[in-house]
Amino acid sequence: MSYQEDLPETSGYSKVSVVISAIVGIVLAVVAVWWAAGTAVFYEGLFRVAPTVEGGGIGADWVAGNTVPWLDFLVAVVHAADVIMGLFILLMVFIHWAAFRRLAGQMQGPDEGSQQAVATDGGETE
Repeated sequence: MSYQEDLPETSGYSKVSVVISAIVGIVLAVVAVWWAAGTAVFYEGLFRVAPTVEGGGIGADWVAGNTVPWLDFLVAVVHAADVIMGLFILLMVFIHWAAFRRLAGQMQGPDEGSQQAVATDGGETE
């Protein structure tokens, strides 16, 4: 049993159209986030209100108060670790999704008749 048998309304979709649709969706989402964030791509620039007073304003304390180079370096390392761990988590999610999808494809449906028996205790099947 395949997903097209379970969902006959998807039988007309080709794999190419699904892949193109996914790519367009991802590109639109990235552009929307980039545009909504004010075209700032770095964490320090996201959602920051521009200070109106020299050395003051919301979010200006980080720029004005951060004068310790090793602390700035540690913060950058923590941000990089966050990104790497996030990518690793996404990788693990996709690997598990693919593994379970493959495993589900090999499972026998409840309406399918038993084709061969498996002896779970290692003995002979009848």
